[in-house]
Amino acid sequence: MSDDTSPVQEPAPLRRGAPARDSPDPVAERREVTCALRDGTRLRTVLLLPHGTGPWPALLTRHPYDVTREEHDGMLDVGRLVAAGYLVALQDVRGRFGSEGVFDPCAQEVADGADAVAWLAARLECTGTVGMWGASYASDTQFSALLGGAPALRAIAPAMTPAMSALDGFRFRGGVPEIGSTLAWTHYAIAPDMIERIGSAREREAERRRWEATERAIATRDAFRTGVPHSGWDAEAIVGWGLDRLREPLGAARHREGKIVDRIDAVDIPVFLTGGWFDVFLGSTLELHRRLLRRAKDTGGPAPRLLVGPWSHDDLSGRTAGVDFGPGAAADDPGGGDLTAQHVRWFDTALRAGVADPPPVRVFLMGSNRWIELDEFPPRDTRTLELYMNAGGTLATEPAGSGERRLTSDPSSPVPTCGGAVLLFAPFEAGPVDQAAIETRQDVVSWRTEPLAGELTVMGAVHAVVHLATTGTDADVVVRLCDEHPDGRSLVVTDGVQRGSARSVDPVTGLGDSRPVEPDQDQEFVVDLWSTAHTFLPGHRVRVDIAPSSSPRWDVGRNAFDPSGAATEPTVAEYTILQGVARPSRLVLQVVPTAPR
Repeated sequence: MSDDTSPVQEPAPLRRGAPARDSPDPVAERREVTCALRDGTRLRTVLLLPHGTGPWPALLTRHPYDVTREEHDGMLDVGRLVAAGYLVALQDVRGRFGSEGVFDPCAQEVADGADAVAWLAARLECTGTVGMWGASYASDTQFSALLGGAPALRAIAPAMTPAMSALDGFRFRGGVPEIGSTLAWTHYAIAPDMIERIGSAREREAERRRWEATERAIATRDAFRTGVPHSGWDAEAIVGWGLDRLREPLGAARHREGKIVDRIDAVDIPVFLTGGWFDVFLGSTLELHRRLLRRAKDTGGPAPRLLVGPWSHDDLSGRTAGVDFGPGAAADDPGGGDLTAQHVRWFDTALRAGVADPPPVRVFLMGSNRWIELDEFPPRDTRTLELYMNAGGTLATEPAGSGERRLTSDPSSPVPTCGGAVLLFAPFEAGPVDQAAIETRQDVVSWRTEPLAGELTVMGAVHAVVHLATTGTDADVVVRLCDEHPDGRSLVVTDGVQRGSARSVDPVTGLGDSRPVEPDQDQEFVVDLWSTAHTFLPGHRVRVDIAPSSSPRWDVGRNAFDPSGAATEPTVAEYTILQGVARPSRLVLQVVPTAPR
């Protein structure tokens, strides 16, 4: 089915960033064929053949967003992949666009991916060697194929990937459901084609009306009111599927489908990871890199390659939220390393035993607005800097005295999401959005340093330790690290959230028990803000904000412990953030003495 007949124009999501390209001249032949899976289901596959007689090593991408778009508007320039001597295969996954079957997100891709790789490797045009690339869902399909047993798969290049875990930015973050991105993906990216595939006109029209009901619920914000994930409206099937996943316990088996959280040992081939500092899956991308690098050091296997730019999930232009990161920041800018060229060199090394292309890590240093090359991330010379939240709203290198800051958490009036590493719908954009408007709210409290005398470069993990007492039996703590400019703008650098009842649950594996927060007792919340590479310039201030919510990004908590998702009424709660020597609430940064050149 073409998206021209969809009830909404389905975006080219999760892969956009390059300008539209003309038809690639290097393609000698384009074939549209079918790949038969083990159960007989046929998947539409576009083959792009180079000039010459072949056979060639193959590069495959598989996703649910209409793969014909890859020919002109994909993450990589497929014409240049073909020109480099690769057989390129673009495949719609089961149940999407030109492929048969019923779409079952994540669960279907292990067996289907292994079958697709074996089918491609066996073709006469292929040497029997296959690599894969792609962003977001197309990164999940790469790891899934590997987990399914695909000996012909020799290298993968996942970008903006949630493949590590469903619990750290995919369906949850810090134990809080990712309601906003779940709605954005199911409703806008997936539902339209699913509706058009319904054979019965009556059932198709009924599902279209459900789509419209979800659209109204998003517009009125009923879709993400307190108590979500709920289904207070008649949602279309795929949205219902997504909300069901958010209702499942953190340790549920469904959250492990297609994820490699328990199977890092299965990744024994070269991996090229691409991420964005404002990507919703940055945490998963960096955790994958850490674990694969550790495994490589232990086993002597191939070390992963890592590239992180000043990008969001679906925008690799280097310009986001009104901030232009300068020449070379775009993925397709030669000054930024040209994403396609980097992948060609890397695939040549991994699949053709070409010359290695060091260094293994390349990240964009925001603030300084330049690329740096490293042996590993974070660099070995990082040190820990603790900035303490002291009286008067000051951030300092030493705790001082004692004190407290109070705010009211009212679930009926949540703090609106304002930038950051998000994947949402209009008007909510990703990136370093100015926080000044929401920092004036009574339920947002802030601390900041004095203007910096010199540069301060954060390069690595960021987390906050917050001593908090609440009148409720649960609490959500949202923490943002901001760069306050001399002109008063306060631009978010990175952020995170932690639900009190999930403090004992591992944020990657889901292991551990949820338990209520003890009312009116000092309890320590450790909030993971993932990582960044950012230079705070002289005259700027380091700023940290704390809030009880960020909606529609994250589910608005009830301030009441409710493990079963029963009809517990939301309640207003008073938060007291404790500070000083005895209860040192603080921001913990990895910094480098001198920013690498």
